Amino acid sequence: MSETANMSVSTHSERFHDLDAVRAGALLLGVALHTTMSFIEPQVWLIKDANSSTGLAVLFYVIHMFRMMTFFVMAGFFAHMLMSKRGLGGFIKNRLIRVGAPLAIFWPIVFASIIAIMIIAFAPPPGAPAVPAAPPPPLSAKTFPLTHLWFLYALLWLYGGAVVLKLVTDVLHIGKGLGRMLDAVVGFLTRTDLIGAVLILPAFAALYANPAWLIWFGIPTPDAGVVINTSALSGFATAFAFGWFLHRSPDLLAHLARRWWAHLSAAVIGTVICLNMVGITAVITPAKGSDHPIYLALYLLTGWSWTLGLIGAAHAFLKRENPVLRYLSDASYWIYILHIPVVMGLQLAVRNLPGPAELKFGGVLLATVMIGLLTYQIMVRYTFIGAILNGRRRKVKRAGHGQEALLGDGA
Repeated sequence: MSETANMSVSTHSERFHDLDAVRAGALLLGVALHTTMSFIEPQVWLIKDANSSTGLAVLFYVIHMFRMMTFFVMAGFFAHMLMSKRGLGGFIKNRLIRVGAPLAIFWPIVFASIIAIMIIAFAPPPGAPAVPAAPPPPLSAKTFPLTHLWFLYALLWLYGGAVVLKLVTDVLHIGKGLGRMLDAVVGFLTRTDLIGAVLILPAFAALYANPAWLIWFGIPTPDAGVVINTSALSGFATAFAFGWFLHRSPDLLAHLARRWWAHLSAAVIGTVICLNMVGITAVITPAKGSDHPIYLALYLLTGWSWTLGLIGAAHAFLKRENPVLRYLSDASYWIYILHIPVVMGLQLAVRNLPGPAELKFGGVLLATVMIGLLTYQIMVRYTFIGAILNGRRRKVKRAGHGQEALLGDGA
C-alpha cells in the first residue's frame, strides 16, 4: 500500500529520536526481564538462584505485559518509513542485511554459548559421580531453538508479509483506496481511545482457544520452532500493522502524546487488578484460555495501555536529540543480541552467593549492560559488525573543531 497524501517529505527524512528511544527501551527491558528470571519462584529459567524475590517476579510480569508488543509497533512504524524512503527493493535489501544477516551470523554463536553455560551449570561438584543428563528433545520444526533471537525470525515473517501485501495491492491497484480507508479507521479508533479494545481481538481469540495457556506469562514467546505459534503471531502481527499505520498518519503521535497520562494511568490500574486476579507468584500450570476470558481481556488491554502510554510519553518529552539516549539507541541492538550468554554466565557466578536477590539482580544487570556498552564501543560501533547492525559509520573531524561526527547509511 502506498503512503497517504498527508505524509510529508519532512516526515520521511526526520529521525524520530523519541521512537528510537522507545525501541531501544523495549530491547533493554528485555535484558532486565531475563535477569529477573533466575530469582523467580518456582523455577522458570535454566539457572535458579539460591534466593528468590517476589518483587522481581512482579517486575518480570509487568515488563512481559507490554515489552514485545511495544517493540513490534516500533518495528512496523520504521518498516513503513523505510519502504516509503527506499522502495520495495531497497526495503528487502536493507532488512536482509539488518535483520536476516544478524540472525544467521549470531544465532550459532549465541546457541553454542548457551550450551556451554548449561554444561557448566549442570556439571556435578568436583569428585562427585557424573549423573547422565536427560537427552535433549529431537531437533524438529517444532523444537528448533531460536533462543532470544526469535524476534529477528519473527520480523522476517512480518517483513515478508508486508512485501506480499504491497505486491498484491499494487498489482490489483487497490493500495491507495484501501490505505485511505484503513487510515481513517485507525485514526478514528486512536483519536477516540478505542484502539486498544480493537487491537486485542486477534490475540484474545487465539489465547481464548488455547487449551494450555500459561496465564501468568501472557502471550507465549515463540522461541522454539520454525512455525510461530498462533497466539504470538496474532498479537505481534497486529502490533506491527498498527505501527505501520501509525507512520502513515503521523498526527496520531500527537494525540498519543496528549493522552499518555490516561493510557499509563489505565495501565497501572489494570496491572494491579490483573495481579490481584492471578497472584504475584508465577503460575506454571497450564489452563484453558476460555476459562479466563475477563482476565485475558484485561491483561491484553493493560498491555496495550502500557504500549500506547509509553509511545505517547516519549513523543511528548523525548523528541529532541539527546546524545546519551542516541548512543543507547544505537547500542541497544548489539546489547540485546549479546546479553543472554552474559546474563546466564553472571547468574551462574552469583547463584550461591549470600545477599538479597535484588542486590544480585542489580549487579548482574549493571555488569551485563556495561559489558554490552564496552564491547559495542570497541568491537562494533565502527566495524563491519556495526555496519551490519546499524549501518556504516565513520568518525570525521569537523572543520575548526575537535569534535567527532558520525556518518551512517541509516538504522
